[in-house]
Amino acid sequence: MPIKKRKPKLKIGLALSGGGALGIAHVGVLKAFQESKIKISYISGTSAGAVVAACWAFGISTDEMIEISKKLNWLKVSNFGYSKLGLNSNKPVGKIIKDYIGDKNIEDAKIPLAIIATDIDSGKKVIFREGNLAEAVMASACIPVFFAPVEIGRRKLVDGMLVENVPFSPLRSMGAQLEIGVDLTAKMAHEKTEHVLDVVNNAYGIFARQQQVAFKGSEKIIIEPHLEKFTLFDFKNPEQLIDAGFTATKLVIPEIKRRLKQEQSEVKSLLDKIGNFFDPN
Repeated sequence: MPIKKRKPKLKIGLALSGGGALGIAHVGVLKAFQESKIKISYISGTSAGAVVAACWAFGISTDEMIEISKKLNWLKVSNFGYSKLGLNSNKPVGKIIKDYIGDKNIEDAKIPLAIIATDIDSGKKVIFREGNLAEAVMASACIPVFFAPVEIGRRKLVDGMLVENVPFSPLRSMGAQLEIGVDLTAKMAHEKTEHVLDVVNNAYGIFARQQQVAFKGSEKIIIEPHLEKFTLFDFKNPEQLIDAGFTATKLVIPEIKRRLKQEQSEVKSLLDKIGNFFDPN
C-alpha cells in the first residue's frame, strides 16, 4: 500500500527559566513567537518561568499577561507568614494562578506542560506533569528561606532553579524535536550588596550561571535577554522587561526558522526513504 507523504511538522519545546520579576520578560518572548507565527508544541517552566508557562499552556493571551504583569509587586506574590522553615509564604502566587486560570490540574493544559521544583530534603529534581497546577507553580517559585517550603504529599518543595534553571530535561520525553530555552540570568548584573535582597539576587545569578555549562555548545537554541538593568525583585518596569524579552527573541527568530527548515528537510528525506523501501515503484 502506498504511503501518503506529508510535509513533516517539527514539534518545538520551549523552556522558560526562573528569575523572579525578570520572568516578566518571558511575556515578550512569547509575543515574539506569536508575531512570527512559530508554534510552541510543548512548554516547561522553572520558578517565574513556571508562572508564565502555566498561563501560556492554559490559553492566557500575551495581552492578558501584559496586563497582569503591570499589576504585580512584591506584596502581590508574598505574605508574611513566619515558620521555622521560612520567613514568608508564597501562597499569593497560587492565588494568582487560580484567579486567572482556575483551580486546574497540569494535565488539563491545552499545551503539554512541565513544571520543575526541588525536594529540599533529598536535593532531587521534581518534574510535575500532572497534579494541582497552583500547588506545583507555588513549589517551583518558592525561594528557599525567604519562603517556607510548599508541602505536596510528603515532600517539602522549593525553587526549581536550584536543580534546573532552564528546564530542558522534560522536553524530549514530551515529544519536542527542537528545544529552545530562555535564560533570564545569562546577562543579569550583580548588585552591590547592601541588604538581604541584594544577597539573594546575586546568589541566584551566580548559581544559575554555573548551570549554563550543561547546555552551552549544544544544539539547543538559547535566548538571552539583556537584563543588566534589573534585579529579581524589580517589578517596577514591566514594559521594559517585556521589550527586552521581545527584542532578544526577534534576534534569534531567523536561526529558529533556519533550523526548522533544515530539520524538516532531514525528516522529509528520512520519510521518503522509508516510503521508497515499502513502495519502491
